[in-house]
Amino acid sequence: MPKIIDVELTRLRIARAAGKAIAAKGISAVTMIDIANAAGVTTGMITHYFENKTDIIAAALRIPFLNMERKIAHLLEKGETDLAILLDAAIPSSKSHEDSVIWVNFWGVIAADPEFRKLNASLHREGKKVYDRVIWAAWPESEEWPTDVFETALRSIVTFLFGLNAGGVTNRAVWTTSVQRSQLELHLRMVRYWARQQALTICDNDN
Repeated sequence: MPKIIDVELTRLRIARAAGKAIAAKGISAVTMIDIANAAGVTTGMITHYFENKTDIIAAALRIPFLNMERKIAHLLEKGETDLAILLDAAIPSSKSHEDSVIWVNFWGVIAADPEFRKLNASLHREGKKVYDRVIWAAWPESEEWPTDVFETALRSIVTFLFGLNAGGVTNRAVWTTSVQRSQLELHLRMVRYWARQQALTICDNDN
């Protein structure tokens, strides 16, 4: 049992170091040597814990995702139902700038790399489960929305969160904390209104 704990802790330490190296140099430019130097280990040690560079990047990407998931779970346990507050953990204003830089770097290389596209699809499936749960908890009526309405609303919210992360990385002077949060609140209000109207229209047509 102690050995398993050591393995996980070492993987986590290397993944965190990989995140720092990626934020500094970018996914395309970062090397195994860069990651090893950041982690204070040898490249041989890294290959003992990770299959390849894609495997390390996947682990580095999951760290901010898991942090966000834990924050949301904690808020839900406390009874929080304001979707803007719940999703605050997903925008740059409440994350480390490094986390957002890693993700924006990743988005920039997905199109040209089949392995990264597979990784993105996997991470997207994981993220969808979290966002589904959050929306259902904050907007109870959403569980009764037609599937197409719910999925369209979800895509709109996720796309907007991606945009906030990109803005927070590329133009922090404009996309300040207050701007990010106010724009998120506005977008959520518009999406909820649209979804409710669509659901009512579909219900009326069915009757």
